[in-house]
Amino acid sequence: MNLHSISDVEFRDRVDSFQRCFPNIKRLGLSCLKNNEYHFELLPYLEILKLTGSVFQQNNISFPATLKKLTLVSCFLPWSHMSIIQLLPNLEVLNLNRSAYVGTLWDACEQQFRQLKLLTLERLHIKQWEASSTSFPCLKQLSLLKCNDLEEIPLEIGEIATLELIETDSSSNSVVESVERIQQEQHDVGNYELKITVDKMELSFYLSQQEGSVYLSQHEDSESE
Repeated sequence: MNLHSISDVEFRDRVDSFQRCFPNIKRLGLSCLKNNEYHFELLPYLEILKLTGSVFQQNNISFPATLKKLTLVSCFLPWSHMSIIQLLPNLEVLNLNRSAYVGTLWDACEQQFRQLKLLTLERLHIKQWEASSTSFPCLKQLSLLKCNDLEEIPLEIGEIATLELIETDSSSNSVVESVERIQQEQHDVGNYELKITVDKMELSFYLSQQEGSVYLSQHEDSESE
């Protein structure tokens, strides 16, 4: 169910209507207005939520413990406001898209997303990401796309025992280099189960393609001399 931008009073009225008409509502999409309050805990069965739009303040929003999937798009939140999401006990999927959060550093070392299995970071202007293997103890899949400024994926991410897939693209050479290091470190400890893809290609195949492109370019240059 989708809602257009509404005021606080209208939101509460509609929540009341939802509870009367749809007592078991599980899925909701909403465009946010700046400085409005959003009390999603009033929807006790809500599991999937997508929020799009202007900045909302951390103390103006609350989520139900039932939430399993959260998508934020163009919310322009500071990374310091991540704590309200971190505390969700049943969150399994988190998608952060197009400036959902802003700032150059996300320090997740002191945070723990206890049940998170899928994490997507896409089109974020983040430069540094710090995390430990205990930050995401149940993570299975990490998708990092179009984060052109990011310097690297934390090497500790590769140490997460449940991790099955890291997928990224070639928009950041330093990110590609970091997944190479992650793969090498995991191979060194005998972990060959972790799959890493770049531009939807297996990392080894992507690297061989790049080496082939470099060889062809050098060969063409030598012939033109």
